[in-house]
Amino acid sequence: MTQRQMRVCVIGAGLAGLCCALAAASRGLRVQLLDEAAEPRALAAHVEVVPNMLRDLVALGVGDDCVRAGFPYRGIDVIDRHGRHLHELPTERLAGPRFPAALGIRHDELHRLLERAALARGVALRRACRVQAVHEQAGVAQIVIDGGGSVEADLVVLATGARSGLPCALFPHAAPADDLPQAWWYTVLPRPVDLDRPLIAFGAASRRAVMVPVRHDQAGLALTEPSVAPAGIAPDAHLRAALSAFAPRLRALAPQLDQHTPITLRPARSALLEMPWHRGAVLAVGDCAHALPPHFGQAAAQAVEDARVLADLLEADVNRAQLFEAFERRRAERVRRVHEITTTAARWDLQPDSTADLSLLMERLAQTVAQPA
Repeated sequence: MTQRQMRVCVIGAGLAGLCCALAAASRGLRVQLLDEAAEPRALAAHVEVVPNMLRDLVALGVGDDCVRAGFPYRGIDVIDRHGRHLHELPTERLAGPRFPAALGIRHDELHRLLERAALARGVALRRACRVQAVHEQAGVAQIVIDGGGSVEADLVVLATGARSGLPCALFPHAAPADDLPQAWWYTVLPRPVDLDRPLIAFGAASRRAVMVPVRHDQAGLALTEPSVAPAGIAPDAHLRAALSAFAPRLRALAPQLDQHTPITLRPARSALLEMPWHRGAVLAVGDCAHALPPHFGQAAAQAVEDARVLADLLEADVNRAQLFEAFERRRAERVRRVHEITTTAARWDLQPDSTADLSLLMERLAQTVAQPA
């Protein structure tokens, strides 16, 4: 079986699934993309397209689209709870001279442009299509659809996320992702006129906020804290109260939050699937293989990197077993290092450490992802 004959089925149309479907279709393969949601995901949130993520999106052919849809920037400012500037964190230009170092983009806009790109490449997308099980017979996968019917494929890419039941069903050695005792609140607000690059702000009670410009008129706000809001308090009221623990620049955002403001609450999760990441015809990617805390934008970046590596390997004339072996060889140690760095950052949020050095941690990360996987 050569890669030219390979039929690919991607399960899950989130960021990892869309990118992997695009990667396979761009190599001339027949790709079906199945997603249990009836409509595209539209979270009130932003995505930090960090330098290594932008590099891989460029390699997948959607770099220009992302730059047009987002807000390019270089560098990140860090302030304390009184508004004093602590330092600037660098963002290296990894995507080439034609592209910025990084950019902010709305979550829904990134998903829309990836879906458009995948469909333009010939991906067959089926929504409201819940996968019940995956069986294999004579080297061919049978993807069983809830309600009847099935799909045949030579390669199945599992991208259903950390909380899906499929990874545990297909990988007996998989453990459910741990929810860290940390809440991440996201929303999109009008962009302050003086915000031209991300701002990390430290607040009281182990709170931290990140503002990221995503368009000329909008900015994403992410606020993290050690626990979730008490029951009975509206999200907008909770966020307004939480912003009072920050510098005046952040407190000024509170009046823009009301009961009509879309707000997304997401837990921080951490898990790393032990090798192998494949079983039969199935390859786990994204959160199914490595659920990372959202620190430094690496949860999204590593999902896109999975797709970039998959694209490289599908271009070579290898069989499925060789593809799996090469994929894991290129991804395992790199993801382990990124997982350790992001989990350390999450631990510092939860248990402040006087020896914590955010700049040093980012430097370690930059060294890890400086070269393509």
